[in-house]
Amino acid sequence: MKPVIGWSPVRLLTPMLETGRPSLTTVLAKAKEFGVTAVELHHAMLPRYDRRALDELAATLNKYGLKLSMLTCAPDFTHPDAKERERQLDEMKTKVVAAWVLGAEGVRVTVGCAHPEVSREQGIAWAVEMLTRLAEFAAPRGVKLGLENHYKDRLWQLPDFAFEPEVFLEVVDRLKGLPVGINFDCANPVMVGYDPIAILRAVADRVWHVHVSDRKVGDYAHQVLGEGDVPLEAIFRELAGRQFHGVLSLEDGQGQGDEGTRRSLAYLNALVRQHWQTH
Repeated sequence: MKPVIGWSPVRLLTPMLETGRPSLTTVLAKAKEFGVTAVELHHAMLPRYDRRALDELAATLNKYGLKLSMLTCAPDFTHPDAKERERQLDEMKTKVVAAWVLGAEGVRVTVGCAHPEVSREQGIAWAVEMLTRLAEFAAPRGVKLGLENHYKDRLWQLPDFAFEPEVFLEVVDRLKGLPVGINFDCANPVMVGYDPIAILRAVADRVWHVHVSDRKVGDYAHQVLGEGDVPLEAIFRELAGRQFHGVLSLEDGQGQGDEGTRRSLAYLNALVRQHWQTH
């Protein structure tokens, strides 16, 4: 079984928040135009979270024949203020319910921001506690959590507390046995000089969703797939060898507009045909 190809239109997030354009309906129409069957939306792209608005969005997704693969969220579970951590958890519960209403497979979650006053041990302990509580809320609703090997959310001022692989993998290890899966990001490790293959192999049995993106070493900016330094061929060989058949979501932050999206999707489709034809 081949994986599903999806689109995460992160290049449109800033204009959507600053100008209201394009509208979410326009974005979904564009996804259909690009020929994908799954779309991933950043939580800030949803204008409202009341049931009426969510039902309308679900109807629009259905109109365009789209499945919401994941609602991309970025909780800060390492915040030094306990009340803020609780507020973040409450917000995430709202987003889990939204994902359920929208028929999404799950939500992307993060460890939290690298607040300078928070020690490694304390931050890991807080993150594990909050992710455990969130998983206990999400699992009965059939909503998966996808913890990402993350660097920095577009709405954050600080990098992720767990952007270093050893911290991320310690959090993952402490969540062993809990219903917390992985959203594997292909490009984040490369950007900060780490080996994505080593990270993937350490978490492969828990990966259910993948961010497919390309970057150059040391550069936060996304590239068109195949034009950066990410070893996508090797990553896809690893995924195919492990019979991955979840969602490969193009994290589309490149600066060349719709043409760049089309080129990235063509590259992604070619990789899938190449690596899954014998699996």
